[in-house]
Amino acid sequence: MQGSYDFRTLVLSFLIAWFAAFVAIQLAGRVRSATSRRTPLWAWAGGIAFGLGIWSMHFTGMMAFRLPLPMMFDIRLTALSVVPAVLASVLALYVAGTRRRNFGQVLLAAAFMAMGICSMHYIGMAAIPFSPAATYSTFWVVASVVVAFAVSLVALHLLTRFSWIGNEPRFGVQLGAAALMALGVCGTHYTGMAALQIAPDAMCLLAPGAIPGERLNLVIVGIALLYLAAITIGSQRDLHASEQRFRALVDGAPGAMIIVDADGRISLANVEAERLLGYSRGDLVGCAVEVLVPDRLLPRCPAERARFLQVQRRTHLGAGEHELHCLRRDGVEVPVELGLSPITVQGRNLVVASIIDLTERKQAQDRIAHLAYFDTLTGLPNRSKFEVRLEQALAQRDPDGFGLIFADLDGFKEINDSLGHSAGDRVLAQIAHRLREGVGERGEVFRFGGDEFIILLPSGSPSRDAGIAEELIRRVAVPLWMEGEQLGVTLSLGSVRHPEHGRDHDQLLKRADIAMYQAKGAGKNVHLRFLPDMEASVTRRFAMLNELRNAQELGQLVLLYQPIIQLRDRRVIGAEALVYWDHPRHGRITPSTFIPVAEEHGLIEQLGEWVLEEAVRQSAAWRTRGLMPMRMAVNVSSAQFRDANRLRNAVDRVLRRHGYPADGLELEITERQIMTDPASSIATMVALSDLGVAMALDDFGTGYSSLSHLREFPLRKLKIDRAFTDQIDRDPAGLAIVRAVVELGRNLGMQVVAEGVEREAQVAPLLASECAQVQGFLFGAPMPASEFERRLLRPIPA
Repeated sequence: MQGSYDFRTLVLSFLIAWFAAFVAIQLAGRVRSATSRRTPLWAWAGGIAFGLGIWSMHFTGMMAFRLPLPMMFDIRLTALSVVPAVLASVLALYVAGTRRRNFGQVLLAAAFMAMGICSMHYIGMAAIPFSPAATYSTFWVVASVVVAFAVSLVALHLLTRFSWIGNEPRFGVQLGAAALMALGVCGTHYTGMAALQIAPDAMCLLAPGAIPGERLNLVIVGIALLYLAAITIGSQRDLHASEQRFRALVDGAPGAMIIVDADGRISLANVEAERLLGYSRGDLVGCAVEVLVPDRLLPRCPAERARFLQVQRRTHLGAGEHELHCLRRDGVEVPVELGLSPITVQGRNLVVASIIDLTERKQAQDRIAHLAYFDTLTGLPNRSKFEVRLEQALAQRDPDGFGLIFADLDGFKEINDSLGHSAGDRVLAQIAHRLREGVGERGEVFRFGGDEFIILLPSGSPSRDAGIAEELIRRVAVPLWMEGEQLGVTLSLGSVRHPEHGRDHDQLLKRADIAMYQAKGAGKNVHLRFLPDMEASVTRRFAMLNELRNAQELGQLVLLYQPIIQLRDRRVIGAEALVYWDHPRHGRITPSTFIPVAEEHGLIEQLGEWVLEEAVRQSAAWRTRGLMPMRMAVNVSSAQFRDANRLRNAVDRVLRRHGYPADGLELEITERQIMTDPASSIATMVALSDLGVAMALDDFGTGYSSLSHLREFPLRKLKIDRAFTDQIDRDPAGLAIVRAVVELGRNLGMQVVAEGVEREAQVAPLLASECAQVQGFLFGAPMPASEFERRLLRPIPA
């Protein structure tokens, strides 16, 4: 028996299949994005929808097939036929939403789905009670199974595709995919229908439980459409509620957060993102994420996003944190940490971008970096920064080379110890400012440590380096005012040039340091350029230090005594004790050679106490032997003078031990020592004067301008420096100074001693100036105690 198809009913069957496929595609994403507890629920809901759609399409297609006899259907078999369609659809959605699967599992699922579709079709065909029974063409049956398998593979691919895509497809794309699935389902049905063979005299029996096809089709289509509509509405409501919860979650996030789709467009932003980025949410949503990217980073943006999504698709996970700059609406770049995390929301694969403002963290890091490379006291770059810059300068290999100047403050330790660390810090800050201004753009100034600075001078020449050094000396030498007191600070500088004086870091620093210490040894407040023989001098100095440590124990230190003369009768009235070093190889070494080494390396206090002890012992011995009583003068070092308690106790102890009268001891100090901290100096001198010891100011006129404080100091004697007496017979200015000092001493009740008297021609001007006491080689060089005794026992030659 031959039949024909009604086109309108055939189109209706396609539309039903299309609608069902569209709903299945919609729900595929819900299966993938649902929680593990809800995944089976959505798989069953979607499977029932797709299965009912296939079932409804089948019976609508059956009604499109017109036969010259009424169509009846067995209600039990008809109801049974929906079961395999639903099970096959549930399996398809479940496999599509599975996180881990392989191609073998997909093939097996497609096979079961094909079996379900075919079972639904042929059970549904068997529900028609033909008599005689209908038969089927083997070829078309096999063809229908093949088509069903192919349709199942296509359906699984599309469902899987729409559950994993990087962004929700456009509505048109969804409709097209649903139409493709519907065509496949219809193809399976109509291929199966081609297999049906009905006898020419066949009849459709009115068996118990059979109902007419028209009524059954209306019921089945009605049930399917109602369910499809209901599940669509329910899904949309659930989707809306889920989106509302997601928006609330995003808005409640503590930091800025935006949601970006696979096309790089912002789909959601929270309140914190508005605050950080300066945009309203309405302005952000729908914009390309590039609106937040600075221009210089824009070329990298598409490639970076594609790379992230590629990794995300391949691994089905991905996250990353990146530090970059984000562009605010006002054009300001903000340093941020961007955390990227892929999520799936209602079938849409999105990227959550959490944005942390790093402004404060970067500022803190900058502060830490500044602390690591800059000195907090002076604001200058520190030693660590210098090491970096020096390595960079070495690596540049400038054909003109570069210069290094090593600078050290003269006398800073005395200021620091006497005025305190706070005052010392203020001095360092002012000196650093002067150095920075003096160097300017010609180089960089670094604080190397303590009172040491180093200047890096790119390019240039030795003459330019020397000019800069001299300018720095002039600037630093300008007196400082500290708490109403005037302080004088000077600078000793040593310079080297690369590559002339060294090609590596250590050699350059060592030689600059050597040149600086040579400058100190040359009288301080001077600049010296490194010379090769300076290294030999340093080697000798180091050897001297090592030998000096043991010189006292080995009995190599000796005291010599230089007489102090009363000028009118040339009588010896005192002596100054001077320490010399009788070296086994180098002979007798003068104090000016080794005393600076002792001061520099902390040996001077022990040495000074030995001199005090020995000088008092010798003078006491002379007095015991009935020799002419006189005053013994002993020099006090800066280190001894700073430690007032130790100095006073040492003096008191020595006087008591030898039974020596305090007024027979005279302690000599310099202007620099007392003017470093006048108030402390006065207290120290008062404490010593209370013992009865006389205080003398040595080298008067060569140090600070101390006239304003001179009357406050408990001094008994002023010693005029040899710089003023050397040419007194030829230099009217020198003579005027001597007369002024003598007059000053007389008015203040102080004795005056003229040092450096070596020629007879100096005596007459001194006598005319009424200078009562003198000291110098004319009347005797420093001599051993035995020779001094002989001098005391005979008159001074006329």
